[in-house]
Amino acid sequence: MSNDQPLLSERRGEKNGILWLTLNRPEKLNALTFPLLRQLHQICIDARNDRTIRCVVITGAGRGFCAGMDHGGAANPEREAPPTDNGIDIEGERLNFRVETEAFIALKRLDVPVIVAINGACVGAGFDLACHADLAVGSTAARFQVAYVKRGLYPDLGGFWSIPKILGWRLAMEMMMTGRFLSAEDAQQAGMFNYLVEPDQLEAKTMELALECEAGPPIGQKVAKMLAYKTSSMPFEDAIHWSEMALPLVTLSQDRVEGVKSFIEKREANFTGF
Repeated sequence: MSNDQPLLSERRGEKNGILWLTLNRPEKLNALTFPLLRQLHQICIDARNDRTIRCVVITGAGRGFCAGMDHGGAANPEREAPPTDNGIDIEGERLNFRVETEAFIALKRLDVPVIVAINGACVGAGFDLACHADLAVGSTAARFQVAYVKRGLYPDLGGFWSIPKILGWRLAMEMMMTGRFLSAEDAQQAGMFNYLVEPDQLEAKTMELALECEAGPPIGQKVAKMLAYKTSSMPFEDAIHWSEMALPLVTLSQDRVEGVKSFIEKREANFTGF
């Protein structure tokens, strides 16, 4: 891709409701930088307040999905340098880290379905990002690593939270403790993907899934996603009470009327998000 932007954004779909994001640093396997993360942060904030967006897709340019964080100074001109002679600046480190965390928090706050299309290497912060999404389509060329442990760190951008939920406890612990690579096939067996396809089929399969999400009822989808995340650690009865409160948001919508009407008339529903 020739565009100089580190993150490309375009609208796709039958209703122009798919926001397709491409990490665009192929020469660095799409390693994340502060400029890229600031752009992602703002895009996610804007998308959360745009009801015409029905689905968000994130993929990588070239042969990699995301190789984690690029800590090179030239890649992150906005990064605060330690002001002290000994190079220790705890508050500066915390504020630098906030650039990363705020982008991922904004991503997790999206109400609409988020799909990752994983085309290649997916390691470190890139693996965290992939596990924060709701749905995933993978290429057989994909591979995964919790690279942090190889650098004396841990998956600090929320991987410690998301990876066990996606892969299961035992495998997640093994990856976080050893840093070993996981193949696409083993990742599929562990539940990483909704679909695993050959590289040349990745975009088409991702688009197929995104179009299905785009065609769905936005209010019902948003409520389902919210309840799934907010109630996952609640006792069953508490979770049902949340549903009790949320249900009128859906049953009183025009989309609910359209859903019933389309069923009676034996046709596909045309959901508008109202």
